[in-house]
Amino acid sequence: MLSLKETWRRWEFELRIVVSFLIVALICAISFAFYPKSPLCAAVVGRWFGLSASSATTLAYLLASVFMAAASLLRMWAGSLLTSRRMMRFAVQSDGLVIAGPYRLVRNPIYLSDLIAFAGFALILPHVGLLMPFLLWLHYHQIIRYEEQALQRSHGASFERYASQVNRLFPGRRALKQLATARREFIINRDGLMHNALYLLFIPGFLFSARTHNLWHALLIGLPAVGLWTYLHVRIGLSGPSPFLSRIKRSKP
Repeated sequence: MLSLKETWRRWEFELRIVVSFLIVALICAISFAFYPKSPLCAAVVGRWFGLSASSATTLAYLLASVFMAAASLLRMWAGSLLTSRRMMRFAVQSDGLVIAGPYRLVRNPIYLSDLIAFAGFALILPHVGLLMPFLLWLHYHQIIRYEEQALQRSHGASFERYASQVNRLFPGRRALKQLATARREFIINRDGLMHNALYLLFIPGFLFSARTHNLWHALLIGLPAVGLWTYLHVRIGLSGPSPFLSRIKRSKP
């Protein structure tokens, strides 16, 4: 029988898309409701370098677009190797151990790509926006530990050896030695592109907002890709077994 901690981690993993959306929605709601006229994080930092608020805001949106491009590239690369069948299932998929490409640099490049993207979002929100990548990091830390327990049970010494050589979430010095090999394994296929494009439209969205200084413009351009990704994630997730969902079905009269 699972302990309370393990049960919580399992539910948090299977509901990870819901938890992530709630974190993002909460921080955005607080920003819009309580700090609508507060300076953006980028504007505050810009003052340290002698930039005007307008120039710092423009630069922040441009940097956010670059962050979205980097996050999209990393996510599509990692997703092309992991496949949507494994990545989007609600239950842990531990039938294979992927160690090529970006997985030579970090063990969880998809979660890293999300943190890169939301660090970009934090730039164009008030100071409370800094909580967004931090809270997501706390959430990812829990689900990564749960996922890696399953990989440890399935792959034993192979996973232990891999974990001892590659950092969990942020690249270390050893990653630099693997960079050339990882680059030779670069690939983005149709599956990786189609199922990891949630940040893609934010690239032109933030570029447009760099001219208007209006975040809503970037949201209107970028959110359709998030909506499509959510639909695909739920459809694929529901196609596989899920202990949490099975328990809900058994509880129905």
